[in-house]
Amino acid sequence: MIFANTSFAETSEVNKFLFNKNPQPIDSLEVSDINDKKTDILNEDFNLLLLNFWATWCSPCTKEMPSLNELQSKFEKNQLKIVTIATGRNNPNKIVNFFEEYNLTNLENYRDPKGKLALDLGVLGLPFSIIISRDKKDIARLIGPIDWSKKEVENLFLELIKK
Repeated sequence: MIFANTSFAETSEVNKFLFNKNPQPIDSLEVSDINDKKTDILNEDFNLLLLNFWATWCSPCTKEMPSLNELQSKFEKNQLKIVTIATGRNNPNKIVNFFEEYNLTNLENYRDPKGKLALDLGVLGLPFSIIISRDKKDIARLIGPIDWSKKEVENLFLELIKK
């Protein structure tokens, strides 16, 4: 018989983030839009950047997307910019349909069709999130899904923006 780890189940969403003691700089974040136009999102204006790597076939990824959309609605994009990156083989039409079906209008949507960026950043599984500071350093990572709409998550980003 397998028992659930109740201590993990009771862990707050914020405690699931792994903060880097020695944040490393990031040089480039080249992604493709739905039409395969390449762009480097690191050159865009942000105080904090939250990258969320996901896939259309990943159930935990798609489940957390509406709460991620809700979190973005609480911040101006120059404060906290949330960028979703469909990594690997994801049909562009399925991505567009998913965003339309769940009305994910607050999220920026890009692709990493060959998984190169995910590989370069050490993405270990999906969903996988990375917080990047205004000075373009990888300050925290999160492996797995969370409920991004919780107040404690919003408060975490408010604190990080103040720094």
